Amino acid sequence: MEQAAECIGISGASFSRMENGLSKVNTDRLEMLAELYGVSASALVEGSIVMRPSTVDLERLQAIVQAVQTVINSYRVRPSPEKMAMAVAELYRLEIEHIVNNPKADFDAHRHIGIIEAMFKK
Repeated sequence: MEQAAECIGISGASFSRMENGLSKVNTDRLEMLAELYGVSASALVEGSIVMRPSTVDLERLQAIVQAVQTVINSYRVRPSPEKMAMAVAELYRLEIEHIVNNPKADFDAHRHIGIIEAMFKK
């Protein structure tokens, strides 16, 4: 919060008041915040901010798909697209939870193999 305040030229206390709706945000500061966070000013006002996935996110997602595909191939099963999507989404959710708690953790497919096997074992 202090860094954002500094970037738009106000104190941390002023930023806090602005963030909590206790003081108004002028257009210039709104535009600066939008640029700082890489979103549109309208997204800030509407509260509809969607962050762009990072390269790390996409690399983890790709690794999850590959891990699921490896298990599927080893069991020689042909899951429906819906089941495949559900498995990838669930594992990605677990992986996000893991990296939130361990930000520097590398992806380790072995952490998920048991879950994948349970999902696709006949």
